[in-house]
Amino acid sequence: MPSVLAIALGPIQDFIASARRCRDLWFGSWLLSELAKAAALEVDSGGAELIFPGTDRDELRAGSETAVGNKIVARVPDGTSPGDLAERGREAVGRRLAVIRDEAFDRIVDTLPDGPYFLRDMARLQVEDLIEYVWSSAQETAAGYRAARDDAERLLAARKHTRLWPPVAWGAPVPKSSLDGARESVLREELFDGIHAGRFGAEEVRRRYQVGSAERLCGVGLLKRHGRRDGSRFSHHFLSTGHLAAWPLLERLEGIPSAGELRALWERLIGALRAGGVDLDDLLVYADPDHSYSLVGRYDGGLLFESRLPDLFPEIPDPAARRARVEPARRALAAFLSAVGVGHPVPYYAVLMADGDLMGKAIDRQPGFAEHRALSAALAGFARRAHQLVEGAHRGELIYAGGDDVLAFVPLHRAVACARELAGEFCSRLAAFPVAAGGAAPTLSVGVGVSHFLDPMSDALALARKAERQAKATRNALAVLVDKRSGPPLAVTGTWGRLDVHLDQLVALHVGDRVPDGAAYELQALARLLDGAAGDQRTTLQELVRKEAERILRRKQPGHGAASGLEAKVMPSLLKALDELGVEVLAERLIVARLLAAALGEATPPAAAFGAVALGAAE
Repeated sequence: MPSVLAIALGPIQDFIASARRCRDLWFGSWLLSELAKAAALEVDSGGAELIFPGTDRDELRAGSETAVGNKIVARVPDGTSPGDLAERGREAVGRRLAVIRDEAFDRIVDTLPDGPYFLRDMARLQVEDLIEYVWSSAQETAAGYRAARDDAERLLAARKHTRLWPPVAWGAPVPKSSLDGARESVLREELFDGIHAGRFGAEEVRRRYQVGSAERLCGVGLLKRHGRRDGSRFSHHFLSTGHLAAWPLLERLEGIPSAGELRALWERLIGALRAGGVDLDDLLVYADPDHSYSLVGRYDGGLLFESRLPDLFPEIPDPAARRARVEPARRALAAFLSAVGVGHPVPYYAVLMADGDLMGKAIDRQPGFAEHRALSAALAGFARRAHQLVEGAHRGELIYAGGDDVLAFVPLHRAVACARELAGEFCSRLAAFPVAAGGAAPTLSVGVGVSHFLDPMSDALALARKAERQAKATRNALAVLVDKRSGPPLAVTGTWGRLDVHLDQLVALHVGDRVPDGAAYELQALARLLDGAAGDQRTTLQELVRKEAERILRRKQPGHGAASGLEAKVMPSLLKALDELGVEVLAERLIVARLLAAALGEATPPAAAFGAVALGAAE
């Protein structure tokens, strides 16, 4: 009789989440997918019929764009040993990991004075110890495929919880990795002592090892920093958080003629950076020399933020001399931004996390092998479409899409629309797999975390993960969490067709300058009067707060004072939302919508053609 083989690779979330840079996240998620594909391809080549992932052999080959999850399920024919096949998968994972590891470590230029500083043997052992590979199998009996699958899944869960702790083959009394604190640093401390002693500069160390002067990395961390993704359009870098925040402005630049004076202003900025000793090659992110993102071309969009400029220049002990070196670039950037109609770019970016609702029930309900495989194929189709939606339709960067999970960076002004289309696509593809007879099919809940580009990447990921949890708690929902540097974090949550539509309406009001900016903050302060109130006191306060909220809205003058009050069409809708949602929720939605509207306005080129630009403004 055939057997059901279940394989799981890990650790997944911990490995992906331990990221201090976008590149750590981008490469780490790809690496895990590549290893899962290697195992799945080996199982498939051994004669088993793959169920998860529901992809064909071409999509499983190394370097393909298709991402797969860390779970592999296959039906092994009678006469073939599931254990032998699982161990072949383990060996395939090891071979693929060794190739990627060695290619990455070969790129480390370990030739500074008194070196070498890179403990490669220890790093190699750490990477070899990275992946947890567990499997289980169950033979089909008269009870059929479904019973065997349930048995295999139960055994796999038990195996995951049966932890074996053999002694590691590496270790030393040295600092731990700055990424996750789990493994020892494989860079000798003398490297960092050399920076402080002035034998070499921090910038040179960063360029050779991709590590900061106060940052320690283990072998896994160095693998993330130096590894390359096969066929990627990115070269030695991935996009910075500054580039992600600059997406709306970059889109605006595409709609502006780039010839003449405007191009001259951009070239002036590049010239000022070059004259100040900035390594411009280190700021190139796109591998394709013909890549053109309007004027910015192959450069990282983080250049468009004034706060990033000082970090680009070489270290200079004299603060006054350093400021003098940065000042020409600062003036050139200010002139360029003024010419394109933007004072200061919106410094926030969006991380999108999505997960299917009720997927466990949908999978359990499939009675046989064919139905289970059809469900897997539907999920694979969604993952392929997610890639098209995120990177094609909405011009973001997909980090991971495997099964019902999605992780992506998306332009802030497109975040809600992208999330909505992903949810619609998921529901469409899973409509044929209801969780109960005559019941609803699985849905997709999406969390969007909005963070400042200077905040730690780990915080941005935690925010997006929290947003996803809030959305899933509601189910079939969207949650947007905004962590602004001024004021407490904001959270808005609601089901599809309600929250997303309302946010679109409020964004349109803000873009049209038909709702005053300050009203939301006054309503937010007003809502605090209800904190701690209970019983009759709360009832009385609620009535007073409702009346005061209406008074605030009615006296506000949109259009920066050009209008005498809120338009007749706008006021009733706001009062209706006030009654349905309450003062605090409406205030938070208005504030979130204001930020989204600012990004949308930044992305939209001015209607009037650009006239001549005074080059003297950059002097």
